[in-house]
Amino acid sequence: MEKRKIIMDCDPGVDDAIALAYAAAHPEAFELLAVTSVTGNQTIDKVTRNALDLVSLYRLSIPVARGAETPLLRDPQPASDYHGANGLGNVEIPRSQEDVVEESAVFFMKKLISELPEGEKITLICTAPLTNVALLLKVFPEVKEKIQEILLMGGAVAGGNVTASAEFNIYEDPESARIVFRSGIPVVMCGLDATEKCALTASQVEKMCQSNNRIARFCGNMAGYSLANGNKYRGNVSIHDAVPFMYLTHPELFVAKKAVLDVECSDCASRGRTICDFRWWQHEESEENVVLMDADGARFQEYLIEAIYELGEKLQ
Repeated sequence: MEKRKIIMDCDPGVDDAIALAYAAAHPEAFELLAVTSVTGNQTIDKVTRNALDLVSLYRLSIPVARGAETPLLRDPQPASDYHGANGLGNVEIPRSQEDVVEESAVFFMKKLISELPEGEKITLICTAPLTNVALLLKVFPEVKEKIQEILLMGGAVAGGNVTASAEFNIYEDPESARIVFRSGIPVVMCGLDATEKCALTASQVEKMCQSNNRIARFCGNMAGYSLANGNKYRGNVSIHDAVPFMYLTHPELFVAKKAVLDVECSDCASRGRTICDFRWWQHEESEENVVLMDADGARFQEYLIEAIYELGEKLQ
C-alpha cells in the first residue's frame, strides 16, 4: 500500500469526524499534513472549532487552517438538522488549547504543497463543499503539478440527498465543483451511489454507544444523532466521508468507472446535479476521472468499526 501525504479539507460534521478517526487509525497509509476547514455542515466558526478539537482528541500533531466562510456565489445553507447545533450531533468533546495557523486555508495549502520535496506529491481528500480547493487552483494554478489526486465525497450518478438531483457538498457550491472537475487533476468522485451503501446499522451504532471504548462511544453517539434526525426510517446511517479514505486502503471494496464530470450550475430545479458522462472516449483530450458506482457495505462496516475501536485502544 502506498503511503499518501494527505491534506483533509472538511466541514466537521458527524461523518467527517468519523472519517478522521479512520485516518488517524491508519498512520501506515496516511501521512496527514493538515486539516483545513470550510463552511458546509455548519458555519465556519463551528467547523473550524470542531476540526481543532478533533485533531486534539485523536492526538494528531497536525495544523488546522480556517478556510472559506461562504461558497463562491451564494450564502451557505448549513445542515444543522442532520449534524446538530454544534456540527457533531450535539456531542461535546474536550476543547483544544491549540489555535488555527495564521494563514487562511488556501494560502496554507499552497505553502504546504510548494514546500514538498522534489518528486513528491500530495493527495487532497475533500469531504465538504469544494470552495477552498477551487480557490487554490484558480489563485495558484502552479500547485496542480504537485497534486497527485483529489478524492472527494460528493455528487451522484443519479439522485440526490438535498434535492431530488443534487448531493449536499456539490449543491452548496457547484461553481467550485466545476472548477475542480475541469482542473485536469485526476479526481475520484465518491458519490452517493457508493457512500449510501457504506452505512452503520442501528444495532451497530447502539453497541458503539454502550462501549467502554471512548472513541467508539463518541462515534456512536454522533452517528446516533444522525440516525435519529434524518435516517430513522432507513434504519442505518451512511458514513459518507469515510469512503475516500477507505477507497485508498481497500479499493477492492468499490466498483469504479471512468467518466468525464461536470456540474449543473444554473438556477434551475437540478442545480448542483453532477453530470457523469461515461462516453469518455468521445471527448478529445478529455479530463477522465473516476466515479465510484458501488460498494461492499458489509466489509466497509467491518473495516470502519475495527479502526474506530483500535484507535480508542491506542489512545487509552
